[in-house]
Amino acid sequence: MDDLEPHIAERITTSFARQKLMAVYGAEITGIAKGHVEVTVLPLDFLMRSAGSFHGGVIAALADTAAAYAAGTMQPEDTSFLTVEFKINFLNQARGEKLITRARILKNGKTLIVAQADMFTSTNGAEMLVATALLTLIRVNK
Repeated sequence: MDDLEPHIAERITTSFARQKLMAVYGAEITGIAKGHVEVTVLPLDFLMRSAGSFHGGVIAALADTAAAYAAGTMQPEDTSFLTVEFKINFLNQARGEKLITRARILKNGKTLIVAQADMFTSTNGAEMLVATALLTLIRVNK
């Protein structure tokens, strides 16, 4: 992964800290590089289905958020993004000690950005892929 300029990393982490939904989830950026962002949450009761797995809406929100911030790492200035297309496949039941979302930019266009987000659960250090998403984002002026 390419190194990220410190001012861009600071801009991303500062913006992420202002995201109220991510704060409610207890989400943290646990990895950041140019075109890549990793977000992690722990299995808080309200994030879980009654059967003990992470709720699909939580998984989707993390995919959307991580993809937008991965897009932000590719911009020299502070830019906002809106999701215009979102496709997610749930592959396995999302049970584990934590849920890790890894987003990466596949295409960084002038207007549209295509990202992939893969979600993993981790238990005793072993990861299992539980969902994958493909997102198209549009750059918007603030």
